[in-house]
Amino acid sequence: MRKLLKSYVYLAVFLLPALVIAEEPFSPDQSFGSAIPESGSVKTLKQAIADAAETPGSPLKISGLITEVCQARGCWMILVDGDSHARIFFEDYGFFVPTDTSMQRAVLYGTISEQTLSHGEAEHLAEDAGRKALFVEGEQIKEYTILAQGVQIENKI
Repeated sequence: MRKLLKSYVYLAVFLLPALVIAEEPFSPDQSFGSAIPESGSVKTLKQAIADAAETPGSPLKISGLITEVCQARGCWMILVDGDSHARIFFEDYGFFVPTDTSMQRAVLYGTISEQTLSHGEAEHLAEDAGRKALFVEGEQIKEYTILAQGVQIENKI
């Protein structure tokens, strides 16, 4: 009986707050680059990738979770939504984000496209992230990229 009670307490204290936080509305604490237009709806990254062919070159408001940031200068970041991900670059390198923004929710305004990276580019990006690039020689490395005009980031809780 005590084990069961401990399990419920653990669930209430540790897991339920995480579920509640995930459902809270987005509240930006930091902004970088240009202001994000107030009009228009925000698409999840997964929706933006699914619609990428229909809206080439059109800027969109896109939401997701930052999971990785360039550790050299904060000049790119990885945005994730479920099993979808994209690398975010910043327009004209006019702004960067703090290197410690991993695991924070973000909304950005930018254009999405699919890119093929050279092995040199993949190695450089992996090095910026503090790891080694893993690829098979001759294999094409494709990823979605977003050129962001502005980014809003919610502080960690």
